[in-house]
Formats: sequence, C-alpha cells, structure tokens
Amino acid sequence: MAAVVKEKGRTATHRPAARKRRFRHDDLIAVDLFSGFGGLTEGIKRAGFTTIMAANHNSYKVEVHEANHPEAEHWIADLINPEAADYHSARELPEADLLVAGVSCVNHSLANTTKAYEQGGTLFELEDPDYEARVTRSERDRATANCVLHYAERHRPRLILVECTTQLTSWGPALPGRPKVGDGSTYRWWVKQFESLDYRPPKVLYLNSQFFGVPQSRDRGYWVFVHKSLPMPDLEHRPVSRCGGCDKDVEAVWTWKTGIPATGTVMYGKQYEYRCPSCRRPVVPPMTPSLAALDLTNLGTRIGDKPVKTFKDGFVGPLARSSMARAERCRQRFADFPAILMPAKGVHGSERLLRQPMATQTSQQETAILSTGPVVEPLWVPGAAAAAPAMALAVDNYQGAARGAGEPLPTQVGSETLAVLSSGVIPYRKNTLPTVHSEAMPTFTSEQIPAVLTAAGWYKQNGTSPEHGTAPHPLTDPLGTLTTTDTTALLMAQWKASLAELPLDDCFYRMMAAHEIGRGCGFDVDFNDYRGTFTVWGSARNQVDGFGNAVSPQVGTWIGTRLRAVIHTAQDDLTTAA
Repeated sequence: MAAVVKEKGRTATHRPAARKRRFRHDDLIAVDLFSGFGGLTEGIKRAGFTTIMAANHNSYKVEVHEANHPEAEHWIADLINPEAADYHSARELPEADLLVAGVSCVNHSLANTTKAYEQGGTLFELEDPDYEARVTRSERDRATANCVLHYAERHRPRLILVECTTQLTSWGPALPGRPKVGDGSTYRWWVKQFESLDYRPPKVLYLNSQFFGVPQSRDRGYWVFVHKSLPMPDLEHRPVSRCGGCDKDVEAVWTWKTGIPATGTVMYGKQYEYRCPSCRRPVVPPMTPSLAALDLTNLGTRIGDKPVKTFKDGFVGPLARSSMARAERCRQRFADFPAILMPAKGVHGSERLLRQPMATQTSQQETAILSTGPVVEPLWVPGAAAAAPAMALAVDNYQGAARGAGEPLPTQVGSETLAVLSSGVIPYRKNTLPTVHSEAMPTFTSEQIPAVLTAAGWYKQNGTSPEHGTAPHPLTDPLGTLTTTDTTALLMAQWKASLAELPLDDCFYRMMAAHEIGRGCGFDVDFNDYRGTFTVWGSARNQVDGFGNAVSPQVGTWIGTRLRAVIHTAQDDLTTAA
C-alpha cells in the first residue's frame, strides 16, 4: 500500500484549563467528546460531575465552551480522521469516571465513508471474530460514534452517555430501494463491541426536551453504557402528570405506541407516549411553551415596510415567494390569534402557537414570528399601580370570585386555578406568578395553561391527549360548562388585532433572534434586562449553529443525576462491606 499523505492544514491544538481545578477527594470527573457549546458539560456539572477535558474540531465552539467551563482543558482537533493534520486520537484523552459524547449521524451513511474505506484502517487493531463483510471498515472508522469506542477500549470509564438523533439505530448500509435508510447492522455491531469491553447492554432512552423545562420539542436518543462493576441506574422517566380519568396527579409511564420503524425515527406522540399507571389512559406531562423563549417587546417590521427584493425565481416582494405564501396560509389558518411561529423557508416544518413548545431547532435560523404587531399594554404585576388593566378571576373552583388588580389574591388551594384578564400572560394553578411579555415563562403542565393575551379568545383544558387537550376558542364560541377538571382562561383583547383583521402587508414578521434560540435550546442566555450565566458572542449564524447542535442541558442533568447516584451507591456498598 502506498504511504498515506496527511492532509495539509492546521494542527491539533491543546488549550490548558483557564482556571485551576480544585478537586475534593470524592470528585467525579468526566470527559466530553464533540463538546460544542457544552450542553452536556453543563448538564452533568449540575449533576455533580467535573469535566476535566473537552474536545471539538471547531475553534469557535471550543472558545465558547472554554469561557463557560474554564476549569476544563480543551483540544481543538479532528477526533475522527487519522489522516487529518489536526487529528488527535480519543484514546489519548485522560481517563474519567464518565464519558459523554454528542455524536453526529452525518457520517453514518455508506456514501460519506467510501473514501475512508479505500484508505483502509481498523478500529482497535484487535481481533474481530464477529466481523460481517457488509459492515465496512469505513463505517467504523469514520463515524463519530466510534470515537466513544476508541476511548472506552483504552480507559474503561465506569459510565458512558452518548446522545444522538434517534436514527442512529438504522446506522449501516442502505436498504434496497431506500438509499437514505440503513439496515442497522453497523449499529448492532457498535453496541456489541461494548459488551466485549465489559459493559452491560445499553439502556436506550428516547426523550423529548419539552418535558424537561426546555421550550422546544426536541426528540433525541440517549445511550447509557454502564460497566459491569456498577449496578444499572434507574432511568425510567416518570414525569408527574394529571390523569383526567383518575382525577389526580400520577407518575406517568413511558409507553411505546408503534415500536422503532426502519428509519430509526422515534418521536413523542407518534412512536411513544405517556400513560397513567393505574387506568392506562394517555396523559400529557408538563411542558414549556415557546413563549418562554420569545422577546415580545420586538415583533419585527411590518411586511409592507420591508424592502422589496428580486429573488432567483424572478419573484419580486419583501419575502421569498414560498415564505409569502406560507405566511398567508398561516394568517388564514390561525386567523383568531395575534401571533404564530412559522417556518421561515416556507416549505417544510410546522407552525406553532405560542403556547406550544417551539419546533426542533437545527443549526440554521429557520423559524419566524408572524404577528399583528407590538403588544399594547404590559401586564400588571404585584406592586404595580392598581389602575393597570388587570383582573384576577378564579376558575376551576365553585367558590371563586373575580378580584380587581388592586386586591390581594385569594388563598390558593390544590383545585383552584386563577386567570388574569389583561394584556400580558395568564398565570395558572399552584405556585405560579404572572409575568410580563418581556419575561420568560415558567414550565406548565397539561392542567396549567398559560397564554399570551390574544386579540380575543379563551383556552380550555378538557382532555388528556395532545390532540384533544388545551383547545383554543375565539370569544364567539360559548364558554361551556366548568367542571372540576377544567382549566379555563379568558383572553382579553389587548393586541392591535387578530391576524384575520389585517392584510398580510400589515402583519409584522421577523426571524427568531439568536438569544431566543439559545433560550429555546435550554441555555441561560442574556434576555432583555436579564443577565444570564451563559457567555456567548459572535455572529447570529455561529450562535444559532452552536445552540441548534447542542444537547439540552436539562436532559443531561436529569440523566447525570441518576448516573452519579449509581457510583455513590456502589461506593457506599464497598464501605459497608469493609
């Protein structure tokens, strides 16, 4: 074989920790592969792990990660391609208790690995008696997921957490007649290698970030490998949810609806759902609305005032032809509402009401806000002038009475729900506070329905499924009978108009800003006058790319907390035995 010439370019760069680490005797340490903006790093930090090393090929993302995690060392390097000038093997990173990696599916297709296969190479330089001819060496060596294997083979961390799109399970050569769908053989091979390294069969979690306090519907897969020296952690996601049939809060049970399709795509509501453990009815866990991420003090520019452009297809207008058509369809479909989130590209994607979590964020700015314009009045909050246009109304309680804005709120009981009639956001039952348009919304449950005060309308929660719960109504609809399980909120007209009342040119349109996308991805970024803990800079494109590819920190915390408990349980057992 001819000698392989390394690709020209930059070399791998090691960056020492910017801040000296101070370890305690019981510190649990971690290494983060493909760390990006550090969603997993932040998540496991909150769970009690100290990340000592993070690696990524993108220098900008490494610098952002370093600014937020100065206690960690960093490598700016290509961890995948041994022929790259800036290659650094994952095997050479320091050992740790926990390895986390947000791997990519981009290189998992056969087409993207042909070049590497021609150049040869093996995974571990170990014997592989179960090798299948159709599982090419290119697929093994080029995929980011195999860097996890490289590290595990050398260091045997006690715990491994891998995050990826759910399609990882279809990793392998394409199925006949389906060029974009793999047969899963490489994935099965990959999983089997961990068994040879003394790891238990992985626990595969399919979770949506919207159920962890993140205002985004983001379905992802999480693979947890536990060394055989440790017991398996409790990783069953049982969010407290309201069961309408049992009329009580229950620990919901994650339940398959269809199983895993050939594509590997697993989504909440389609392939799985949550059910009541008693009556087995579907329930909807708490989720966070997109409103939590939006800055409604800036709703953009009136479409008719935008500069007119000539597009590649010859269309002349303020927006591309497809975007104008999509905006008009949104205006008609959501005529009774003053604002809607819509796909900016105008072709793919789905619209979202502001009470719903935003659609999955990618590495590009793809979501726009279509609205009737600026909000007229801010919401009264406790301590503000009593003359502000607000009133508290008790619903879901037969003893409730309307209260003026200057009157104290009544005593809250478990069954009572309060709605505020104003130009702001409706608070709801149990331990919640009213917020103004420029503030972030708290998490809400299927029984706790917030809303932007729209042009005119009301919401009613009278079901337990995503399809039938939380129905919006215009004021022309009858209010209906209030029951002990209903949560109803009346929405007063405080916007200039509903979408139906304005021609498209008079509607306002803007792209979601980088800081809104950051908040929508679960990062504590600056938001208006609020100063967040996450430091970021650079162009909107770079920021959106970083946020869109990041793991939701809140999910990382939930998993990391359970992983840490396993290590402490094992240590306690050893102490007791001694």
